[in-house]
Amino acid sequence: MKKLQDKRAKTKTERHQQRKAELSRRYEVDVTPDLVEKDDDGWYPQLRMHYYLTLGREFLTNRDTKRAKAQLELGQNSIWKPDFNKGQMLPSVLLLEELNLLQLLTPGKRLRSSDEAMQEFKALALKHRHVIKNYLNVTISEKLTPVAIAQKLLAKIDLKLDYVGRLGKRENRECVYQFVAPDDQRDSIFGQWLNRDELFSRDSVSVTNNIVLNTPVADTTLIDIPQTVTQVENPVAQGWKGLKLKMQQGLDSAGSFYQELVSRVGFSVGVADGEPYWNGCLG
Repeated sequence: MKKLQDKRAKTKTERHQQRKAELSRRYEVDVTPDLVEKDDDGWYPQLRMHYYLTLGREFLTNRDTKRAKAQLELGQNSIWKPDFNKGQMLPSVLLLEELNLLQLLTPGKRLRSSDEAMQEFKALALKHRHVIKNYLNVTISEKLTPVAIAQKLLAKIDLKLDYVGRLGKRENRECVYQFVAPDDQRDSIFGQWLNRDELFSRDSVSVTNNIVLNTPVADTTLIDIPQTVTQVENPVAQGWKGLKLKMQQGLDSAGSFYQELVSRVGFSVGVADGEPYWNGCLG
């Protein structure tokens, strides 16, 4: 792989080999034509967002920390603010958590725009519409229905609500939607990513066993939330149900990390300047 990367003029076969190796390392599953097509359509950032919103939630702060430290090293303790913000996933995940996007991912639950919960969802999205545009590049407006807003946000993790019919009297019928778990590779990919992150976390703990950490870590709790990892014997029937997911409530650890980062780097980063969501995280 390294030889192929260093080689300037590559044959078509060598380019395919390099591409396959890159995708294998990225997704950690067998590379298929369908996976190549999905990656070409921008599947990886969508999948990564979904992973860190669910299964990989407790590893997100470490992920962003590593990214920031790498940028500091490359920039000799100076980071260009747009690059820093672009490389951090925590604000987007915190925003989706505050919107409670996962409430929509209950298989079999029917949703209508007139539902009280959907109306509250729209109101919350409108309240944060400027931040949503800033971090998720999604435009939210008053004219959109709650379901339309939900579809735009779910697209950020490559999911959607399926239309199942209309209910009500003939003169006042309303569209009804529900979530159907996708039959794609994300369950296997998430399992591989989780194994990788858990292994890396254990290795990090063993290396830093006798080191006093300055950043407090929030408690990790087990809660039930919709997810994509399925049982091997029947992935379609068992999908998205019954698994206890490890999820860390990240706001406290997020705030402590960024306060530490700002104190170390100072105003060369300018993390919170003009950033309302970071200001909220930093208290």
